[in-house]
Amino acid sequence: MLKFINSIFSEKFQPEEGDGYQATPNKALIDLAEDAGVANKIANEAFNLQYVKWQEVINENTPEEKALWNVSGSNKGAMTTPTVTINGKLVDLHAASEKQMDPLEAILKSLGIDKKHVGKSGHMPKVTYKSKPLDL
Repeated sequence: MLKFINSIFSEKFQPEEGDGYQATPNKALIDLAEDAGVANKIANEAFNLQYVKWQEVINENTPEEKALWNVSGSNKGAMTTPTVTINGKLVDLHAASEKQMDPLEAILKSLGIDKKHVGKSGHMPKVTYKSKPLDL
């Protein structure tokens, strides 16, 4: 699954945004999922549009969640993507950008772990499932 997620966010797969945007065909997503090792049946079920109504409700209501609104920058008071939360608390990616941190670096700093320690035995984040993100 991680291979599929990485593939859909790769620069060569992401569609152009703005005026040149064209939706990615489901067939391309199914092919990408299968290339990542997802079984054909599961890939086809995932893209058969059975969740469209749910997606419409989420797209309509999620931007209204004040906990997801930017807390700084020109988009303060609005939700933008990416939006990152840790234990329900927003990670201020605008502040990270001002400090010239990429999103991954900001997320790791918010969790209290150095990138070089990710996945290494004995190195745990400082943030637990009960904690809020650490300040950047």
